[in-house]
Amino acid sequence: MKFLIWLVCVIGIEATGIISSLFAGDIAGTYAQMEKPFLAPPGGIIGIVWTILYAFMGTALYLLIVAKVNPALKKNAYIFFAIQQVLNFLWSIVFFGWNAYWAGTVIIVLLVLSVIICMILFARIDKKAMYLFIPYLIWCLYAGYLTIGLTLLNA
Repeated sequence: MKFLIWLVCVIGIEATGIISSLFAGDIAGTYAQMEKPFLAPPGGIIGIVWTILYAFMGTALYLLIVAKVNPALKKNAYIFFAIQQVLNFLWSIVFFGWNAYWAGTVIIVLLVLSVIICMILFARIDKKAMYLFIPYLIWCLYAGYLTIGLTLLNA
């Protein structure tokens, strides 16, 4: 049963990434045509990184679900998990789909803040869930740098 819960969590989070990219349009094509800041990655690596990060996020959600802790503590973690997931979902749609670069910049800043809050809350429930968010935070900080750079160079 636990394996099934984990699988649903991972597939569900992966699906949000896939759906977001569908709404965002031709992300790869748009990114390829943009002027890029120093240290911008090749477009092909971005999807691979996000696939791994979504699996980590789904696993973190699973760890929250199965943790034997106070339900009120879990509630706040779920709320912020949902907030960061919505921001994550919206970023590529706003930035690439709508070409609203400055709005995308605001979203990535809010995403970084919500990921940090998640990590603080997760640490009280299951430290492994918090550790799974470390690569996500690092990538979001990097994505923030890229978002600001792309915005300044292309807006």
